[in-house]
Amino acid sequence: MMHRESCVCGMDNLELFQVPPTNVALEESKWIEYYPVSSTLNSDTAPIEFDIKGQGDEYLDLSQTYLQVVCKFTKGDGTNLTGNHSTSTPINNILHSLFTEIDVSLNGKIVTPGTDTYPYKAYLEKLLSYKPRTLETQMRACTLWEKDTPGHMDEVGLDAAVFAPVELDVEGVGALAEDNAHTVTIDAPLGEAVIPEHSRNLGLRKRHQAVADSVRKVLIDRLHIDLFQQEKFIPNGVDLRLRFNRAKPQFYMMTAVGSSGKVVILNMLLWVRKVKPTPTVLNAINQRLNSETAKYPLRRVEVKTFTIPAGTQSKISDHLFQGQMPKRIVLGFVENAAFNGDNLKNPFHFKNERVKKLEVSINGETISTRPYEPDFQGGLYLRSYLSLYQGLGKLGEDWAPDITLEEYKNGYTLWCIDFTKDQEAQLNKFHLIETGNLRIEVQFGQNVQQTLNCLVYAEFDNLLEINKQREVNIDY
Repeated sequence: MMHRESCVCGMDNLELFQVPPTNVALEESKWIEYYPVSSTLNSDTAPIEFDIKGQGDEYLDLSQTYLQVVCKFTKGDGTNLTGNHSTSTPINNILHSLFTEIDVSLNGKIVTPGTDTYPYKAYLEKLLSYKPRTLETQMRACTLWEKDTPGHMDEVGLDAAVFAPVELDVEGVGALAEDNAHTVTIDAPLGEAVIPEHSRNLGLRKRHQAVADSVRKVLIDRLHIDLFQQEKFIPNGVDLRLRFNRAKPQFYMMTAVGSSGKVVILNMLLWVRKVKPTPTVLNAINQRLNSETAKYPLRRVEVKTFTIPAGTQSKISDHLFQGQMPKRIVLGFVENAAFNGDNLKNPFHFKNERVKKLEVSINGETISTRPYEPDFQGGLYLRSYLSLYQGLGKLGEDWAPDITLEEYKNGYTLWCIDFTKDQEAQLNKFHLIETGNLRIEVQFGQNVQQTLNCLVYAEFDNLLEINKQREVNIDY
């Protein structure tokens, strides 16, 4: 007997007379290697540019386009690293940390924000969006991803682990003297070797081991660019140009006092996937372009910062974003010196700084009637910790970012706030767009000791369009 509100259904297991559909939309698909248009690899500062022409009937698949870099890690003067005697070590996610920004243009139209915060965009997207197993396997090989040890993120030492001395009482063997030798058997465990203080960042130690002796490394990964993270093809007739702006070695290398390091790029190329639709598909697309534009929904990201001077105990910022408001933000605090490049500091060390109040609002409205009020010293910060998972849509899910409660306090202190009405900013759909004013108010339990940068990763719903004449238009 069926429930009166129910309807009938079948079973896929009984669909015995159907076969899967066949994709006949593409005639050809291949990856083509592109090299920089000018020889600037020998310079540590000159930008590196690529020019991909949109000739013929081939479309671009940017979601399957990869950057490849062949490089070696050296001392600041270009000489090779020599084991643990050279403390120069790359920071995490090094392939993406080499560039402050990647400018992208389509037929001369710039479509990237130009905020010089690309390393943070790439790092946060990997940390918060990739499964831990993916980071530990693929990304370890592709970008030298090694999670920095919480509580030790600024440590650059590489001292070897040592066994602690143990004092034992030996009975029944008499006095030990040169003329009265005795053999004593000690049956006692030595215990575990202990890594000395200032050398306990295991992630940094693993990265140093990977680049020791300046061995050549091949790094490959997809780019963390909004247009490259959507799956629609770019039509023929659209020229793509990329400009990779180099970061300072002081930003992407961590070293001991008096040391320096850098990356020497030996070779760099783009693997660009091009596809050729069948004539029927090409004709159908061209016919549609006569009356409407090709549309590319984007999850656009901007990473902006504002400064909190040393000695400050509170700060209000209400002009970081103007016009369109973000649908979701991730917020954290890093030292200004690390952000600007300091060999002794980890730029991805998101410190709790004893924040005691954090309130974020749009046009005076918050998603919660009470601000975040963590007490990191007292161990009462669970609500702030859970904001990271709630805002990412991962609260209670089978997998979530690999950050424990203790790790959150010691270098991974981030808040995530979803401003959408349905709390589903993580889904690939547009949400109601708000305009106005975003306000951030933060209070600390004491005057901050070092100048800080409040870093805000913000997501927006936007649209890129291409018309029949291959003119590019963006709504931001």
